[in-house]
Amino acid sequence: MTDALLIGYNVHTEADRQRMLEDIGVGSVEELLEPIPSSVRLRRELDLPPPLNEWQLTRKFRKYASENETCETCSSWLGGGAYHHYIPEVVRSMASRGEFLTAYTPYQPEMSQGILRVLFDFQQLMAKILGQPAVNCSVYDGSTALAECAWMTCTAKKKSRILVASSLWPQYLDVLETYLRGRKVELVMLPSDPDTGELDSARAESLLESGDFAAFVVQSPNRFGVIENIAEICEVAHAADALALVSINPLLSGCFPPPGKEGADFVCCEAQPLGLELNAGGPYLGVIATRPEYEDYLPGRIVGICKDIKGEPAFALVKEEREQHVARHKATSHICSNQALLALRVATHLGVLGEEGLRRIAGLNVVKAHRLESRLTALPGVSRARSGEFFNEFLLDLPCRVPDLLARLRRERIFGGIDCSGWENEGGNRLLVAVTELKSAADIDDYVGHFSRALESIG
Repeated sequence: MTDALLIGYNVHTEADRQRMLEDIGVGSVEELLEPIPSSVRLRRELDLPPPLNEWQLTRKFRKYASENETCETCSSWLGGGAYHHYIPEVVRSMASRGEFLTAYTPYQPEMSQGILRVLFDFQQLMAKILGQPAVNCSVYDGSTALAECAWMTCTAKKKSRILVASSLWPQYLDVLETYLRGRKVELVMLPSDPDTGELDSARAESLLESGDFAAFVVQSPNRFGVIENIAEICEVAHAADALALVSINPLLSGCFPPPGKEGADFVCCEAQPLGLELNAGGPYLGVIATRPEYEDYLPGRIVGICKDIKGEPAFALVKEEREQHVARHKATSHICSNQALLALRVATHLGVLGEEGLRRIAGLNVVKAHRLESRLTALPGVSRARSGEFFNEFLLDLPCRVPDLLARLRRERIFGGIDCSGWENEGGNRLLVAVTELKSAADIDDYVGHFSRALESIG
């Protein structure tokens, strides 16, 4: 039992520290810190517990970790843009391989053919899901992808006015407003139908005809969980010489034609449902797809096929001139970081699922969500807040305060949903509930039972 075990995570001995000080050219740590004014120096020991050796420290943090409540230890019915889906172990295995475990951008194609091939495959797979052939190699998350798309439409159309569905997820709307405010882009809000939760195409058509708009921006499913009529929305936008921009849950393409196939000029998504952990809110993965004529406006990396010095096909980064590290002040985007490791996870996940697997997972989400919705709305005082068709989540009107219900469910280790009562222009007691393929019939029975008893106890 030597000093090495006792100091655990601090591997430097006093002799090591002294040799470092000598190499620096000072006699002590105190002398090293002399340039720092004494008025900002802390002259006492830090108020910390005594040091622990490695095994003691590990045991303490495992105890702390055991107190966490997660979607793995509780029954989760949370959604709102991030979902608890099954992730095959091969996804985690591939993402942990040393050849891929780096955030470094593969600028040197000679040394990076492996990861470049994965990213090229990722682009091809996402092109099928989103329905347009030109796909970027990712941005930060779904909300920044939407904001970047909106700015792309303004640049492409040389206009600074956008029609935006007010039924966007609130966080997405916040990012969009923040992103475009400094660029002097006017956002004209289009409210949804208060009964169905769907957009009113006639009203959208009237607004688009009254102004010079770059794009019509919608999300499906929207903040109510309601699925929009994408083909009709695209038709209305194009009739007014505006571009159609659609943000989707990528699993929706397992049940419906991809938005690009229904006329959307720009399609973006948050790829978290495709093999990414919940990760307490991130990091996530934003993806953008568009028509070939707008490819030059895409932010983020794009991987293409070229030829090496021997004339053989090879992969390389192409079309980076729209970014700040190349175009500087003329850049159309300041997003330069890619999410390559997360793109690898998505490519692996989609490769494991295949087209049939994606359709099956999407179908399970639909069936199980509708099964739960019919059970909950049969309870006294519970009803749908919006009647439009939904995918895997739905908004409920409750006969009680939502925090009271959620608190009772939490005591049963159930994350009961998202309290949406405070959303702007939303009155009443609103609860958003999401269902994924992970929920069994027994899980649904258990949730409905606790939900019913919680309602009764609140009275």
